[in-house]
Amino acid sequence: MNGNNICSIICGSPDSRLDSSLVEGLVICADSGLDNALKAGIKPNIVVGDFDSCTAQIPDDAEIIRVSPIKDDTDTILAADIAIERGCSELRFFCATGGRFDHTYANVQMLEYLHNKGVSAVLYGGSETIRLLYEGECTSLHKHDGFVSVFALTENALISEQGMKYPLDHHILERCFPLGISNEITADIGQITVHSGIVILCEYKC
Repeated sequence: MNGNNICSIICGSPDSRLDSSLVEGLVICADSGLDNALKAGIKPNIVVGDFDSCTAQIPDDAEIIRVSPIKDDTDTILAADIAIERGCSELRFFCATGGRFDHTYANVQMLEYLHNKGVSAVLYGGSETIRLLYEGECTSLHKHDGFVSVFALTENALISEQGMKYPLDHHILERCFPLGISNEITADIGQITVHSGIVILCEYKC
């Protein structure tokens, strides 16, 4: 297995383009994520789910974990928990946005669940990536054609954005108002700093 502690979890969104070049490490398909994986020429190590939506033939050499359709956890969270049990600490979720909004929102909620378990996680879907930034974190973003949106996940969050078309300096974002939508990186490298709270960081590349 390549990628040390990386796990690539392929989800079932029908609206996502799967960039196979980013897939490495342990590969787990969550139910109909198997359809997306096989279409991209990716063979999974593990397939997990209640198989209520998967239509592809499961490869003979893949480990199969079947669960009851009557459950509290989503197939994606089950896949994440398996990855953690197998020693993975960096989780990449593909085909994890688009399609049904409730599925996308559930995956965003899952990011905080995984952070509380000490795991790094990011969602990939089509041309967008979604991750969380926490108090005291600063991230650098390379200039690209597209948009960067930042939303408060907590009631409010204090942030700064530098090297951006609309810079912010210790500005309070409120969860009830989307002030941070559709910014652009104008410098070679933009920076987002979270002084307090938790934010959702979305990058959309054209």
